[in-house]
This record gives sequence, C-alpha cells and structure tokens, in this order.
Amino acid sequence: MWYFTPYILLPLAAAVLAIVAILQAWLYRRLPVTKAFLGMMFATIWWSLCNALELTNATVDGKTFLISIQYASVAGVPVLWLLFALFYTNRDHWVSRQLVLGLAGWQGVILLGAWTNHWHRLMWPSVELMYTANDLWVLTGPNGPLWYIGVASSYSMVLIGTIVMIDQARRSRALYRAQALSLLIGAVLPWAASILFVTGRSPIPYIDTTPVAFALSGIAFSVAMQRFRALDMVPAARETIVDQMPDAIIVVDMQDRVIDLNPAGQALLAAPSPAIGRSLAEVAPPWLAEQVRERFQGQFEVVQPQPDGDLTYDMRCTTLRDRRGLPSGRIVVLRDITLLKQAALALQEAKEAAEAANQAKSTFLATMSHELRTPLTAILGYSEFVREDLRKRDQHDLAADLDRVIVAGRHLLALINDVLELARLESHAIQIHPEAITIAAVLNEVAQTMQGLARKNQNALTVTCEPDVPPMMADPVRVRQILINLIGNACKFTEHGQVTVHCYRRAPDVLQIDIHDTGIGIPADQLARLFEPFMQVDNGTTRRYGGAGLGLAISQRLCQAMGGEILVTSEPQRGSTFSVLLPLQSPPEPEPSWL
Repeated sequence: MWYFTPYILLPLAAAVLAIVAILQAWLYRRLPVTKAFLGMMFATIWWSLCNALELTNATVDGKTFLISIQYASVAGVPVLWLLFALFYTNRDHWVSRQLVLGLAGWQGVILLGAWTNHWHRLMWPSVELMYTANDLWVLTGPNGPLWYIGVASSYSMVLIGTIVMIDQARRSRALYRAQALSLLIGAVLPWAASILFVTGRSPIPYIDTTPVAFALSGIAFSVAMQRFRALDMVPAARETIVDQMPDAIIVVDMQDRVIDLNPAGQALLAAPSPAIGRSLAEVAPPWLAEQVRERFQGQFEVVQPQPDGDLTYDMRCTTLRDRRGLPSGRIVVLRDITLLKQAALALQEAKEAAEAANQAKSTFLATMSHELRTPLTAILGYSEFVREDLRKRDQHDLAADLDRVIVAGRHLLALINDVLELARLESHAIQIHPEAITIAAVLNEVAQTMQGLARKNQNALTVTCEPDVPPMMADPVRVRQILINLIGNACKFTEHGQVTVHCYRRAPDVLQIDIHDTGIGIPADQLARLFEPFMQVDNGTTRRYGGAGLGLAISQRLCQAMGGEILVTSEPQRGSTFSVLLPLQSPPEPEPSWL
C-alpha cells in the first residue's frame, strides 16, 4: 500500500542536489579523489530515493525490502567517505588494494546480514508497523547485534575520515581551510542526523532526518566546489612538500629554540635526539648557530670549511610575525650549492683557458702568416722575373710552366693574407679609417673589377643605386673588400644566371646593399654556421669551387667593426641574397690593440 507524505520532499531534494554535485565534479572524474566523491554522491542518490520510497510505503514487507536495498548505500558511504578524505589530504599512500578490499568485504558482510535478516534475525529480531501522530507509517522494533556492529564500523570509518580532514583544515592555508571545512560540514551533517535518529533524539519522532542532512550536505558540497574550487585545487599535504624538500628548513622562535624542521634540517643539525623544543645552539653545529644568530632577513652565502673541501650554502632568513605584526621567530632555509659553485668555477676556468687558447691561436696564425708571406713574396717576385726573362728568349713553354707556379703562389698568398686578416680581426687589431665616400662610385668600381669573373661563368652582373642614397662615413678599403668578397662569391657560385646588386636606404641612418644571385643556394641547416671561419657548405663545394671558407667570416667581422652586419636568405637551387647593412655615420672607434 502506497500513500503520499510531504516528508519525501526532503530526500528528493537531497537527491537533486547530489546530482548537481555530480555534474560539477564530472570534469575531474579521472582523479582518484573525484572517483571517491562521485561514489559518495551516487550512493547519496540511492539512499535518498530508497528513503523516499520507504516513507511512502505502508506495509511491513515493502518497508523491510526498501530498507534492505537502502543498506547498499548505508554500508558503502562510510568506505567512500574515508577514501575521499585520504585522497583529499594526500594520504593516498595509505590506500592499498588490501585496505579497499578489506573495508568493502567487511561492509559487504553487514549488507549481506541486512538482506538475509529473515533467516537469522541478527539485524532486526522483530519488526512491526506503527501509525504515528505525524500521519506516518513506520517500522519499530529492537536492533540486533549485527546492526550494532555495522553502526560501530561505519561510524569508525566516518570518524577517521573526519579526523584527517580536520587535521588538514587546521594545517592548511585559508583557501584550502575553507575547502576542507565546507566538505567537513557536508559529510558530518548526515552522520550527526543519523546519530540523533539512532539515539532517539531526532527532532521529528520516528523520522530519520538523515535525508534532511543530506540535502544540507549537498549544498555544502556545491559551495565547496563553486566557491572554494574543491577538486580543482586539492591541497598537498605537508609531508609531500616540506618533508621531501632537499633544502634544510629550520624554524626558530625569538629565543632561538627550534619549533619545527624538516628531515633535511634534522640531518644538517645531526642532533642525537629530536631537536624540537631545544636551543639551536645545543643541537646545531657552531658555524650554523653563529650564522643564524644575528640574521633575521635576507639571503646570504655561507662557506663551511671541511677536511675534504669547503661546503657552500645559500641561506635565506625570513622573519615570522604574529597577527599584530610583531616578530615571533624566524624561518631559515639552507640549500647546498657546493656543486653549483664548483661547476661555476670550473666553467670560469674553462672560459679563461679557451680565451687563452684562442689568443694563442690568433697569435700563432698572425706570426706564421708573417713568416710564410715573406718568403712566398720573394718566390713570386723571382718567378715573375724569370718568366719575363724566358719570354724575352722566346722560351714560351717554360714561361707557361712558371705562369702556373705564379698563379698557385698568388692563390696561396691570398689564403695567407686571409688568415692574417682573420687573426687581426679576432684580436681586434684591425683599425678602421672612416671617411666620406659615395657608395655608388664604389659599387661601380667593384662591378667593373668583377665583370671578368661574371663573364667567365656566363652571368649577367647589374648594379643599381637609389638616387636618395647620401654620402656615408666608412672605410672605403674595407667596404670595397666586403663587396668584392660577396659579389665574387655570387659570380663564382652562379652559372648562366643573374647577379644583381641593389643599394638603398633601409632606414634614415642605415644603408643596405643586397647582392642577389640565382646560383646553387645554401641549405637552411647551414645558414647558422655560414659566417664561421673555414666553413664550407659541403666537401663537393670545396672541391668544385675552391676556397678556404674565410671570405664570409672576414666580411662579417669587417662589417661589424664598422657598426653593421651581414644578413643572408637562401634557398637551394634558387639562389641567395646577402644584405650588407652599414650605418651612414660611422660608430665611435674602439681602442685598437695591435699584434
């Protein structure tokens, strides 16, 4: 027999609020803490709906059946609450497979006892239907020993979960404390209502007000998720942050007594017994107690001599203040930076050694270039003299052989000059002599010089200069050297193509000269290393076109010495564009250092 009572609105409201909480938490369903929370909410819905149906049934068999299936939630919610509390407070290392199976198995025995009560009567020895003054049909009768065991085990799980949540709330910051308190209210209310009902102190006689408390708990859980971002920002327990930090953390009061420290701090003190409550001077090494004694705020570097080498610590001291803003103690954080300091020292030594080696290399190259250039110049001069004498004697076969010697010697002399030039540039021994020059005239002069190389590879060389380009302050010898290198490369690496030179103002005070060719191009992975000394794109290029890979390195350094730079864009088999950027006014001249 079924009937309507307005009391069912309360458990139905609890079910609705639990559904709302599930929808809010569903986004985080993959987190272990959320899985436990969702389990609690689904169990809440089942408990509330079964309770609502039980309130509207007026038969002993119907009420007994509904109460027995309701026990699936009654037995499950304590386990889920305990798991939720452990996950929320970062005590998930307590949660093992054996623990979960043990709790579920024990509560399963209680549930099985409720379902089989008609056989053994250990849950409810006898029941009878009674009509109350509140127009309700309720079951009454004594409770059996299995019922009391189930109540004790359920309340024990709830109590443990509540204790760990209270401990988390006590130790947490404001946001997490509000989270924990909201969740605690939501969890404690149903169990408080359940205790009142079990002890006969319910505000409504014969009515289990647990569904009412579930309605309030649904509100509390909603507030925790919406207002305080529960499940979105779960607090990390102290031991997972402070206790596992490699840095030593020591907290002292105004009398320099240790009031807290982490395991790293305990190891640094090396006290034979716990240091908390004792004076820092008693438990700390003398050097540490001395360093901490007079330092209240700031960052310091502390060196502690040891038999096998110095230890270096980065020490940070922060003053702790009470609510009135008065000093109440200090927190000291020490980080061992010995390896970092050793690495920095080794790096500095390696840097100095590399600079010394580079300087020695530059000096060697400059010296050897001088020593090689002098006899080579004499060889070339004597070869040219002998060649002219052979031509006068009409011994042209021998003169042709000397021509090849002279060409090879001049090529070798050019390489030696490039090495000497690079050595001077690296040691900042090149002096720039800026003067007013007309860049159009310099470009035309260089173009005429390079026409022979362009025609050799059947290339068309064209030069254009915008009319608004003013005279510039630069070293004409170095500008001509840069242009010859770049235009020469464009002509050398292009065959049956175009080499165009375009000069214009990039900015009011910057001149740009673009040398564009339609030659072999440069792979993208080689562009970053293009201006390094002795750099060639590949071995095939070296064999086919020759060169030592110094021209671009020298040109870039000369350009930088005049306050500019060279940029490059290229695409294999499509050509390259080298852009020379130079200031129209020369930069301040640095102090030269001569080799």
